[in-house]
Amino acid sequence: MNHPFIRVTILSAIFSLFLSLTSVYAEKITVGEIVRELGTIEAKVIKVSDGRYLVNMGTENNVKKGNLWTLYSTGEQVIEPITGKKLGVLPVSLAIGKVTRVEKHFSEISIECFKEACNIKSGLAAKRYREIKAMFQDVNGSSYLLYELIRSKLPSLDWQGYQCIENPSDVSQLPEGVVIVADKEKVTIWSGGEILSVYDEMTSARSLPQPALTQSTLPVTERKESDRKQETVAGPPGIMIPGLSTNLKIENYRAVASIDYRVNNLGIIEPDRAKTPYFIYLSNKTLYAQAIGAGESYQYVYKGFGDVVNMSLGPNGLIALNIYVQGEGMNSRILKFTTDGFTVLTKGIEYILEFLDMNGNGVNESLIGQDFDMESFFGSGVFRLVVDDSGRITQHDSLATPKGFNLFGAIMADLDRNEINETAYYNPGRKLVVYEASQQKWESQSSFGSIKSMLIDDIVNESNAPRDVPVWPQSVLFSVDDALFAVVPANQAGIWGMVGGSAKNGRLGLLCPNNGTYAFRFLTTKFQGPVQSIFTYDNELYIAVVEGNAFTGQGKTHILAVPMNVLKESIK
Repeated sequence: MNHPFIRVTILSAIFSLFLSLTSVYAEKITVGEIVRELGTIEAKVIKVSDGRYLVNMGTENNVKKGNLWTLYSTGEQVIEPITGKKLGVLPVSLAIGKVTRVEKHFSEISIECFKEACNIKSGLAAKRYREIKAMFQDVNGSSYLLYELIRSKLPSLDWQGYQCIENPSDVSQLPEGVVIVADKEKVTIWSGGEILSVYDEMTSARSLPQPALTQSTLPVTERKESDRKQETVAGPPGIMIPGLSTNLKIENYRAVASIDYRVNNLGIIEPDRAKTPYFIYLSNKTLYAQAIGAGESYQYVYKGFGDVVNMSLGPNGLIALNIYVQGEGMNSRILKFTTDGFTVLTKGIEYILEFLDMNGNGVNESLIGQDFDMESFFGSGVFRLVVDDSGRITQHDSLATPKGFNLFGAIMADLDRNEINETAYYNPGRKLVVYEASQQKWESQSSFGSIKSMLIDDIVNESNAPRDVPVWPQSVLFSVDDALFAVVPANQAGIWGMVGGSAKNGRLGLLCPNNGTYAFRFLTTKFQGPVQSIFTYDNELYIAVVEGNAFTGQGKTHILAVPMNVLKESIK
């Protein structure tokens, strides 16, 4: 059933924004990634002295464990019988090679001959995903258009057709082939019995405009507290999760703008002390900057093979871009945004990076880095980092964190103002926990949904299945009297959210110090889509909510705002 975000009419507009960039089809952003993932590339076979076989391509060519190659002999010349002209060579397929181990410049393959014996030797041509059997399996039959689009883009595969199945457990494998499983919520690609990729934000089979900021479709009312006009939307009644504290009622949300696309992260930057702020938002592998109330716009495209996990905005136009490269680890980078556009200050950073507000002043002034751990992904080494104007990063003090600490979405500040910093983060059970020093002070009774998940390889034991690592949105700190409060995205953790998909519905919660422990109070408004980002600007709390299908990419991102004084008054 199609649920619009809020069924109302435009009464006014706060901003009139449009991103004047060349239109592209959405399929080029994410369906294009699948096409590249399963596209044909050519390599050469290398037979090593102990009888093993390699191809001369590795991680730098985006080769992954489970990739399938057809191995060809030279074949015979094809000669035109009347003219005698040589038309070319017709290669003969000998075997399928499945990648079992990947290094930077080469990959090891196992051989499955088409006949009982085949003479595999060095120098033979190996073509990835050429004449490899492929099957599209559609759970509940909702992705036939996606099947048609992918099949039309990948004619080199030997398509075995389309199959509608009832649930994911009915998936059948092709041991020497490719299986694409689409299930409304997720698209999984299996290759040679291995999970090759999982996409939780697929594009549509229809062409969509490039992400654009437009007028919001939410209503407006007159704001009584000031002369500034403000849009208002009343949220539906909240549902209190048993065991948590009472809800907070806030109704006067201001509709700011909409983006005609689903984005991963969003924030505002004032570059070079300029008076014109810019929306900065991340969609797939591209950063966009759009001036508010003006026509200037910029974009930065990451062209590497890694997964752009998320972004974090810091002071003075700094942006931390977390990038994970399969088989290698973190390859993050720091960018700076000015009125001249994006500049890469430094790259190849082996940390998970986040800019955090550690004193509650509303500025994410502290750059925190967490080691990449080869076994558990989240390393125990957590440091305060400093980046200078040239992009050089230096490691300063080490920060004590609890075992299993996850920097994504973490809070590190003295919440109860007792001169001992608290550390709040999401544990492996997806619950929010608060530690003071090494002592756990509080744990949420319910689990929360992440905004994204990513798969990471086990570098130590390559036979293990990839791990599903959730990525959490950042919280916002603000002070009331002698305590710090945290506004936390409290997205609903549905079934798919627990196994790697994005959350279904979004809410906000307030983490409150409470007589030596903590309380968690939900705001009554529930959004028909997850909260992707929250941040403060000009004494307002901004909320980015996405709607639509997380797996087809159809939908919008809505930007709302509520005055901070309204939020503060609600908790008194």
